[in-house]
Amino acid sequence: MPILEENKEHMIIKRSGKMEKFDKEKLYKVILWACNNNNTLADSIYNNFSIKIGDKMPINELFDELIKTTAFSMNSITPILDEVAKKLFVLKIYKETYNLKRIGNYPSFSKIIQIGLRNNIYSEKILREFDEYEIEELSNAICPDRDLLFNYKGINLFFNKYCKNYMDKESGKMIKLELPQMTYMAAAMHSFYNTPHKTTGERKKRIKNIIKEYDALSSHILNYSTPRLSFGLMDRAQFASCVLIDCDDNTESLIETISAAALYSKFMGGISINMSKIRSRGSVIHANNGRSDGPIPFIKWEEQTVSSFNQQGKRMGSAIISFPWWHMDAMDMIMLKDAGGTEEQRARKNKYAFLINDIFLEKVILNEYITLFDPKEVPELNETYGEEFRKYYAAYEKNGNCRSKRINARDVIYTALKIRKETGNLYITFLDNINEQNVTDRYVGFSNLCQEITVPARHSVDYSNYYVTDENNNFISHSIRKNGEIGLCNLTSVNIEKFTEMNECEKNSCIYNLEEGMDNIIDSQYYPVKEGKISNILYRPIGIGTTGYANLLAKNKIKFTDEKAMQFTLDVYDDFYYKVYYNSMLLARRKGPFHGFKESRWAEGLTPYHLSIFRKNNPFGLKFHDDKWDELGELIKQFGVRFSLHASIPPGATSSKVTNTSEGVEPVNDLFYIEAGTYNLPTVVKNLKEWREYYQRCWDIPAHNITVLAAIRQVFIDQAQSFNHYYKDSSSAAELFLDILEANALGVKTLYYMKSPKNLKELECDSCAV
Repeated sequence: MPILEENKEHMIIKRSGKMEKFDKEKLYKVILWACNNNNTLADSIYNNFSIKIGDKMPINELFDELIKTTAFSMNSITPILDEVAKKLFVLKIYKETYNLKRIGNYPSFSKIIQIGLRNNIYSEKILREFDEYEIEELSNAICPDRDLLFNYKGINLFFNKYCKNYMDKESGKMIKLELPQMTYMAAAMHSFYNTPHKTTGERKKRIKNIIKEYDALSSHILNYSTPRLSFGLMDRAQFASCVLIDCDDNTESLIETISAAALYSKFMGGISINMSKIRSRGSVIHANNGRSDGPIPFIKWEEQTVSSFNQQGKRMGSAIISFPWWHMDAMDMIMLKDAGGTEEQRARKNKYAFLINDIFLEKVILNEYITLFDPKEVPELNETYGEEFRKYYAAYEKNGNCRSKRINARDVIYTALKIRKETGNLYITFLDNINEQNVTDRYVGFSNLCQEITVPARHSVDYSNYYVTDENNNFISHSIRKNGEIGLCNLTSVNIEKFTEMNECEKNSCIYNLEEGMDNIIDSQYYPVKEGKISNILYRPIGIGTTGYANLLAKNKIKFTDEKAMQFTLDVYDDFYYKVYYNSMLLARRKGPFHGFKESRWAEGLTPYHLSIFRKNNPFGLKFHDDKWDELGELIKQFGVRFSLHASIPPGATSSKVTNTSEGVEPVNDLFYIEAGTYNLPTVVKNLKEWREYYQRCWDIPAHNITVLAAIRQVFIDQAQSFNHYYKDSSSAAELFLDILEANALGVKTLYYMKSPKNLKELECDSCAV
């Protein structure tokens, strides 16, 4: 133990409130244990921390300061301090929750369930489906030692963000109910509680599936989205991460849109609203012979509503507004995120997506004028793509009766790129690429908050509404209504680095169990709005993505800019998503395909692989594996697939922090950094010592390389992927446009943030943060 100045004997306040003399030796033993008996390291930590010990310091504050001092002493040369800080943090939460004195010793989960039931945290309805023997069996399957698989940042985030609390009735304080492994088990149980369990064999199978899912989650092979981890075993559990709402151009639809956005925001959904159909400013309102103010007042209304309905009291709701390039008010909507202008002219809390297609890009290249229209007068432009869109667009340009105005295409794109460059926002959505490669064969007009979901959405239509009276003269409302669809998607991510280490049997077993659980929650979850339930149960879209792509490249001694990264990426994602679709086929063989399968391209034996623009052109001469996909197509023609859509890669910002993997498919920001935000925790990239040479910082990778690798992954993805372009220095609009042009040509469906060191403060979508 180091020699310290002992000018004064410090007193500390125990958790019980009792005062006692500070025991230096006792604390040093704890530090030495956390350092795996490395005296030199323990001495260094103790000496750095000792100057912060104050007289009459509460013991919990003292221990927090020790952890913080250890963690923030870490840098790229001393990643071992992360391990020490992690162990100290685990010891802290054990002590403060259930007074546990050593790691690896949890209280019985069955006892925790009883506490959760008494305090109305867990659902009695769900837990009624399990008998005492099953609960005990699941409790025994929990592995507390897996808390040590987290790094310091991960365990800190997971415990504070996902482990449930309850209000202590006597003290009025919030008490932590769950430890991390309990949260994982609760999520796994919720995924399978509604499967058949009447017979002994069915019960054994259900327990086996739950434990298998728990093992994958707790080993950090899988990670659920924020709603699924947050709401495990709870009533009214809404699990959809992404909510796509199509708004029509009438009062009823506008009100329904805002209402649905508020409800889903309340239940932690990330909101996406398509405002493409809202008539432009100055358009005639026939009901009152007035003039419309256009979409911006409604966008501001939505902004305030979603912000007000925050997500579980933890953060403001968040939404994205999509609008097309040909809308007469497009230039005004492009500017809504701009730092200049008055509050009345802006709605800066929203994200925005600019919907473009091939004809617009061609007009920019040729430096031609485009015609902007009032959506009220050109409905087909919101329902078509490709050659059909060109036909309608040309016809409306010739139609002298339509309200329109002419503007140079480059003025539009340069304004859009200026905002994208300054704010990092104004995402790009390529509608032709989305629909040309769309296996559902149902038009998709916009994407979600993080630009990885391409689920169809339709507004509802009221044909008539009338009243009748019953025998007691009570008025009864009758509506003739065509219900629309709110597009929903439940997200999960797989650690692609760990997945590649599995054998074939393990890979298929993992994916099948994952998909079966996702299928179950479609039927069992809570739906705040009926249009969401209708479309989700009928079409059953899911989004399985990946994290750890940068880790995987570094582990295999490959850089983003290496030529061999292309074929390597192709082979990895070919294998991964082949298994996703193959196991969906097996699930459909057992439970039946999704509604509408026969009308989809799946029924023709076509998969995303067959529809891929990149594969057809193969601009880099890569080796594809046609035979296996053709064989899979034939199996799908025969048996179907369980889900209409399966694959999307979300940002993975939160799950990467929790599981110590790189974000989604992104390169690393730096080898070591302290991320600004809610928690301000230090981060060292995974296995820095061994893989340092092969980690490339995002600022050192040209947009071209990032785009090409995204286009290769897109071959196998039936939805889209969240990926960013990075620019270290100020880039010209021409350069930014050429990068967008290349992405479109290679078949990419969406572009997420444009990041520069100036605009890194944008918050991630918490709901999509798988």
